[in-house]
Amino acid sequence: MLMNNIFKISFLVSSLMLLSAFYLEYFHDAFPCDLCITQRWFHTLIISYSLIAILILEKKFIVDKLILIGLSLTWIASSIAGLYHFGIEMNFWTGPDGCSSSIDFSKDTLKYLLNKSPIKCDEVMFSIFGLSLAGWNALMSFVMFLIVSVFLVNKRFIKV
Repeated sequence: MLMNNIFKISFLVSSLMLLSAFYLEYFHDAFPCDLCITQRWFHTLIISYSLIAILILEKKFIVDKLILIGLSLTWIASSIAGLYHFGIEMNFWTGPDGCSSSIDFSKDTLKYLLNKSPIKCDEVMFSIFGLSLAGWNALMSFVMFLIVSVFLVNKRFIKV
């Protein structure tokens, strides 16, 4: 029973994070950059994985520990993607060329600008309590990674 709950919690948290991103985009004009969209794909993966895991756990096709390892890896990947984007926003490191706000003025400037995304990854579009959405994604994804990891290492939750 406890094993099934972690997947339900994972599904709920990731769904809320994804829905809030869409809400902010469509109702508060917080348009996503390319890295934001990448982070959304991670949450789509987590939602799908959690739903499938709930169904698999009912049937006992695969060992519970293996399913938890997969969920843990998806949450840490989401956290790394959020941390990477947050680092770009805070100018800790540079991001992809097509996603930065620096403009290279040369003879091909117009072509360069037309091929770039209009939303820049190094600019914070929306923040909550001083933390950008990428920062919140990194933080919440890491917390979920820790929660899933506790389930993974605690023998009381898993029947091997």
